[in-house]
Amino acid sequence: MKRSLRNLVIAPFSKENRSKSFYVLALVPTILMSYFYLQSTIGPAIPFYGFIILILKQDKLFSNSEARSVEKLFGLMVVFASFFVYFIVSPFYPNISPYGLANYSLYIVGLFLIFFPIRVLKEAFSTLLLVASVFMGTFASRLAESYFTSYLPNFTSFIVSLLRAIGLDAVHSSSNPNVITLLYTLKGPVSFMVLWGCVGFFSMFVFSVILIVIMLEDPSSSKTKAIWSFLGVLGIFFVNIIRLVIIFVVSYFSGYEYFTVHLYLGYILFITWSVIFFYLFSKRNVISQKIGMIPIKLRASVDEWIYQ
Repeated sequence: MKRSLRNLVIAPFSKENRSKSFYVLALVPTILMSYFYLQSTIGPAIPFYGFIILILKQDKLFSNSEARSVEKLFGLMVVFASFFVYFIVSPFYPNISPYGLANYSLYIVGLFLIFFPIRVLKEAFSTLLLVASVFMGTFASRLAESYFTSYLPNFTSFIVSLLRAIGLDAVHSSSNPNVITLLYTLKGPVSFMVLWGCVGFFSMFVFSVILIVIMLEDPSSSKTKAIWSFLGVLGIFFVNIIRLVIIFVVSYFSGYEYFTVHLYLGYILFITWSVIFFYLFSKRNVISQKIGMIPIKLRASVDEWIYQ
């Protein structure tokens, strides 16, 4: 019996099961956070990106030896303690989730200590940086708001122009340049206040951090990284514009703003654009070759037309 129990404990850390056990355990916090963040997908979404980065590092991580017994024991203690972070932090932050990003960060540190020597802990930096980006994004957004709030009416004017371009009767409020009024909806005129959060700075900041982390792991040239990073951030900006337009369209034809659409649409579009962008980035060499072939094909077509 004791031998069977010992084998049960050792089996997950055996050479053939070590990688599988690590990634199964690394995925557990995302499942827990999905439960505690029922009204928001940003909670599990960020750790999920961190999980993907850990998968990309698989060969690099498991080229290292196992952790020593003392490190494993300390790691188990850290993992155990990570589930009780709420009770330590909640007196200072009453609105904190019972299992959130703080728990996740400590859990990942403990997991690394269980599976790898302590020197490998530096490889967890990129994943933990993504988690920190959520907290940094909040402060960065507030800082940016203090500098760019005066330009918010210009952003509102741009949205009004887009709504008019697609055929919606939208006007500025005469009393507040940041208020957009939709005329002739099913329930008459409906007004919306455009706040700083509508600009999408927070999503651009988080996406930029994800880009930085992934680009640090990618062996491409600096020029390639810069071009694709610019396209990625520009894309997330236009994704936010699309989000606002869809919300106004739904509100226009329903007579009021659907709370569910406003709550989830941004996250859905954020994740969708991220998947599309990183897929295209992974196929960048093929795309570059095809783009490079366009002038050659055009020249061949012109030559063929001339000599016919």
